[in-house]
Amino acid sequence: MTLISLLLVLFVERVTTKSKYWQADFYSIKYLAAWQKRERLTSDTSLLFLLIAIVIPPVIIFCFMAFAVGQIIAFIISTAILMVCMGCPSVRATYKCYLQAANRGDMEACSLYEDQICESEHIPATFGQNLVWQNYRHYAAVILFFVLLGAPGAVFYVLARAMQSQMAFENKTANKLMHVLDWLPVRITSLGFLLVGHFSRALPIWLGHFLTPSISAKKLLVDVSRAAEEIEPDERNCTEEPCTLVKLAKRNILFLMAVIAGLTLGGWLS
Repeated sequence: MTLISLLLVLFVERVTTKSKYWQADFYSIKYLAAWQKRERLTSDTSLLFLLIAIVIPPVIIFCFMAFAVGQIIAFIISTAILMVCMGCPSVRATYKCYLQAANRGDMEACSLYEDQICESEHIPATFGQNLVWQNYRHYAAVILFFVLLGAPGAVFYVLARAMQSQMAFENKTANKLMHVLDWLPVRITSLGFLLVGHFSRALPIWLGHFLTPSISAKKLLVDVSRAAEEIEPDERNCTEEPCTLVKLAKRNILFLMAVIAGLTLGGWLS
């Protein structure tokens, strides 16, 4: 069932443009805004309270699917929830606009589009590397949480991600929580880069970062992706680097799906 849900969602997400009602931000922003109106989410909010805020919806979903409906209805609900959680139409639109601006030679517009998806200035990254990071946050990580914990796990990750973004990355507690949540998924995702990219170049970097608990998820992913895909700098063609890294990220998603399919056929996943 897990594999079928993933295949359905990836297919639909690829061939259609989702309305706002099928986007996680539409719901997560409203949910977190309700907490902020009551001044429950501030810069000094404790980890326990942050966990309570983002655990409530997943727990409700889990209880409803486990005790209130049958397996077929639970499968349909789980697939619908995954559809909402996965993907980021705004980033896809920004990427397309960047390519259009680059093709017409509008470098100023390209720079503005680059700024739109750059979440952290503390970790230097190119436009293509930021796209790889966004692909991880909105696809790979959601897939891994869905595989491990089902629809409640995907909702939990999406809410934690939205909380960090809505607080403009200023809340140290939210940042620490995301650091913990990303620790394993980002290492699994970056391992895929080794296998679908330049293995010998990226392996030493992946091994060097693997057991470094303090390294941020974005830096690990950026460093490994940079090594996994060798790109010749070309000042006349600013689309080569992002296009190449986007292809790397897409190959990695296909690799993850192949592994999930193998685990499903082997009886490790249901």
